[in-house]
Amino acid sequence: MIGGLFRKKDAQRTDYRKSADKLYAEILMNVRKPVFYEEYGVPDSFDGRFDLLLVHAFIVLHITMEHEDYEELSQALFDTVFQDMDQTLREMGIGDMGVPKHMKRMMKAFNGRMHAYQVALNPDSLKDIAIEDLKQTNLQEALKRNLYATVSDGKGWNEEYLFLMESFILKNISDKNTNRVNQLMSGDMTFVI
Repeated sequence: MIGGLFRKKDAQRTDYRKSADKLYAEILMNVRKPVFYEEYGVPDSFDGRFDLLLVHAFIVLHITMEHEDYEELSQALFDTVFQDMDQTLREMGIGDMGVPKHMKRMMKAFNGRMHAYQVALNPDSLKDIAIEDLKQTNLQEALKRNLYATVSDGKGWNEEYLFLMESFILKNISDKNTNRVNQLMSGDMTFVI
């Protein structure tokens, strides 16, 4: 009888891992679309693609953050992202000694981006959390400091990129109805460009 209780809880966690895997697959599919690099000005580099992936992860997490099982899904998505990042770094030729350093930097970036975008959309949402270097800005400024950090002062920069990306984010987070949240919790997501 007690074993059944534990199995049920573990089964639910497995469902969130499956949901996270499905969400991550959808995120990767969308991140690979040329429109982001050709029209939105996202740098077509490892860092640019990683930051775009974080924007997509933020959209998913922002929509689901009021769900009672948000913590489980967010942890499962985080785990899925960084399992893949570990493998990706190794495939890129980063050695065993270098992977932990890169992973730590990327995990810090994940956390920082999630908080920066959340504060940009809802300044009061994180008022009780002290995060180093977290500045209260609008969404465009947060995007410029993060997603576009490597190009915003460089050649070929266009302020229109900020409007396009902000519009992309706002379109995708605007619908937070119960049905959509439940779909996301089960791993179903379609991004609107």
